Amino acid sequence: MPDQKQTEPEKDQSTLSKQPKQPRKKISSSLMWALIFTLLIAAWIVTGDFKGGSALQTESPSLAEKAKETNTKRGLFRVRTAEFPVVEHPEKLVIRGRTLSDNQVELKAETAGLITKLDVEKGDFVKKGTVICHLEDGGRSASLFEAKAVVTQTEADFKASKSLQRRGHTAGLKVLQNKALLDRAKAALMRAELDLARTKIKAPFDGFVDHLPSKVGSYLSLGGACATLVALDPLMVIGAVRERDIGKLRPGMDGIAHLVTGVSAKGKIHFIAARAENETRTFRIDLLIPNKNGALKSGVTADIEIPLTPRKAMKLPPSILTLNDDGKVGVRVVTPLNDVKFMPVKILSEEDSGIWVEALPPSSNIITVGQDFVKAGQKVKPVEDPKFKQKSPLAKGTPGS
Repeated sequence: MPDQKQTEPEKDQSTLSKQPKQPRKKISSSLMWALIFTLLIAAWIVTGDFKGGSALQTESPSLAEKAKETNTKRGLFRVRTAEFPVVEHPEKLVIRGRTLSDNQVELKAETAGLITKLDVEKGDFVKKGTVICHLEDGGRSASLFEAKAVVTQTEADFKASKSLQRRGHTAGLKVLQNKALLDRAKAALMRAELDLARTKIKAPFDGFVDHLPSKVGSYLSLGGACATLVALDPLMVIGAVRERDIGKLRPGMDGIAHLVTGVSAKGKIHFIAARAENETRTFRIDLLIPNKNGALKSGVTADIEIPLTPRKAMKLPPSILTLNDDGKVGVRVVTPLNDVKFMPVKILSEEDSGIWVEALPPSSNIITVGQDFVKAGQKVKPVEDPKFKQKSPLAKGTPGS
């Protein structure tokens, strides 16, 4: 029995060993780690969504954001600043124009006839009353002599009739008839004298002979041109002023005309148009300048410079100007709380040494270096720019220096 019991287990064990083995259900370590990482990533994504989706942001930060992050780590961003003085800037208005003769006339014949003599040449300066053209007599002297004779005769008849009337030998009607004849004769004499005087065409004012269209021997009909006379003293400079600037001007204001020939002359505004030109919407102004010797010529291009009331302004280097998001020109300043602020500027004029702008508030701490790397509202650390320390573009107080 004992042997039998011992054999049976062995038999069972051998029997079991011959049966096929069932595979064990094991999870490999790599699969387990993959599952753990998957769960962690899913939890991280869900947590990010609940916090506003920060985990899904893939946009790269801007330059200003990077600078802000750097400032947070290393301290505030340093910028250089300077204060620029406010001075009285002599504002001026410059108008493009040209010179023009103040008085120019064409001398025309008031009676017909041949030109017998020219006393002047083109370009000559003549005084008022100088004879320019001589026309032929054409019997005008004879007509004048005849008119004088008729006056003499009718005057004698009139005196005789008055004497007879006083003695009662003639009627009063006869005296009146003789008086009418005398007046008619005198009128004919005046016409003859005027007709003869018109054979000498004279200058009506001082000026230069600009044009001589007729020559000796030419026949001038009534209204024919003998010469063109131009007065150059005073000389007129005309210009066109824009609508927005016309309110700054008034007659009598001083002005300077700068001719393209390099000559400059002072004058006064003589005329301002009451209405604008329909095509250009500009107003005409006339500046009169003295020209005693006639050195300045008519028709020359010129710039009219009109000094205006001085304005408070600053002179800034062009390098510190910048643009904001709206495209406006201005500067960035640092407030007393070390915040950056953009301030637009109004440009008044430009020079080689700088740009004149309308004055900013006093003690404006303007950023001179670093203005393009900061934005409005950002905290910065201002450092005085040694380039402008104790010195400014207008330190000497001379506008435009």
